[in-house]
Amino acid sequence: MKKAPRPQSKGNLRTNRRVVMVKTIKGRITDPVRDGEDFRAQLVNVSSTGAQIYSNKTLDNNYEINLELDSLDGSHSVVYLGKVVWARKNPMKTMGRYAYGVNFEKVTSEHIKFLETNYSLTSPTED
Repeated sequence: MKKAPRPQSKGNLRTNRRVVMVKTIKGRITDPVRDGEDFRAQLVNVSSTGAQIYSNKTLDNNYEINLELDSLDGSHSVVYLGKVVWARKNPMKTMGRYAYGVNFEKVTSEHIKFLETNYSLTSPTED
């Protein structure tokens, strides 16, 4: 795993609300190099455009992965296709040795509705 440089911060440029929590989720590498490898991760925060996860699995920048998020009642789950955009060693190793930033790709209105309903995420147009 190569260490990605941290982007220089120029104030808080985030426009999408994030919901902070710790929840165990399933992941799967879909990158051609390691296609089909499953892993467990801790979801630390999520927004309509991406998520931060902790995991013991070593992932490289630009790896494509699927993250499976469960509904509140556990009756169904939704899979989000994403790309690893940053990776760092995690000082809180009890939750996973590595921290990753994942940008979601191909987010549909159903994906956003699922986050609103199950993860208390407000619509990007609300505040």
